Amino acid sequence: MWLIMEPWVPMDAVTIVIPTLDRPAPLRRALLSALTQQGLDDRQLEIVVVDNSRDGSARRTIDDLPEAPGRLIRYLSLPVPGVASARNAGVAAAGGRWIAFLDDDQEASPLWIASHLAVLRATGADAVFGPVEALPDGPGEIGGFAPYFSRTIDRPDAADVTDLGAYLGTNNSMFERARCLDEAAPFDPTLDQTGGEDSLLIRRLVLSGRRFAFAASAHVIEWVPPRRLNWAYVRKRKFLSGQIRSFVNLKVSPARWGDTLIWMAVGAAQFALAGVAAAAFAPFDRERSSRALASAYGGLGKLLWMPRFRPALYGSGHVS
Repeated sequence: MWLIMEPWVPMDAVTIVIPTLDRPAPLRRALLSALTQQGLDDRQLEIVVVDNSRDGSARRTIDDLPEAPGRLIRYLSLPVPGVASARNAGVAAAGGRWIAFLDDDQEASPLWIASHLAVLRATGADAVFGPVEALPDGPGEIGGFAPYFSRTIDRPDAADVTDLGAYLGTNNSMFERARCLDEAAPFDPTLDQTGGEDSLLIRRLVLSGRRFAFAASAHVIEWVPPRRLNWAYVRKRKFLSGQIRSFVNLKVSPARWGDTLIWMAVGAAQFALAGVAAAAFAPFDRERSSRALASAYGGLGKLLWMPRFRPALYGSGHVS
């Protein structure tokens, strides 16, 4: 029986937080990759699964896992779906000094945690982020959709990436808890349905002087289901990503209207130029036209960042 509700965790332990919503097979794959982490010496590894399903389906997935000595799994049921609330619950339950985040549709490489820790020790950074490789979760190739689900950073291992904060997210990350996640609710629950809660946290951390580093060897795979591999979904995702660039600057304190206006100006230029390119390529190169149109949607999102225009990608929307 894996359900350890009140485990003892050493002060210098690592906690992996995995929010999940009705994805038993991907969750099992993510958990197996977390349980089989290597290169940690005697460091205790704790895994917190926050189950957003109404029927507690993730509990059965955990019960069916093979036991792994020296690994702890804590299960939390949070039946009202919300990505920010799920992350907050995971952080509150975590016992480790270091908190890593893994999405339930991701699979971590065997040295994922060890690579993050090595960079944290070497750099003294407050948080580290690793690369994400997108692969299709089913037959066929991911093709030109790969960049929309991947994170590639053309910098060496342990490089400072604080300046890239606007483009980072918690998928494949590790934070020093006391310096980054010490608030009662570090992720804003008003963003439960739309997402962007991780971008807002990262923006706040940058403004408070926190530093980020890149862990080039902390590799994870994001397995993309077939229902996402279409241009309609990519456009919706790009539109929301554009919105997040703008509105996070208004949710920090004090609000930074100047930064939002800059992003809106960038969005206007992006929308105009990419829209023209999409129209120009449409008669003879549908692939390039589709890529340009997706970029135009990203620009439009930077302009139409207001709450009334935000699509629901999480919780009740549950398509991301």
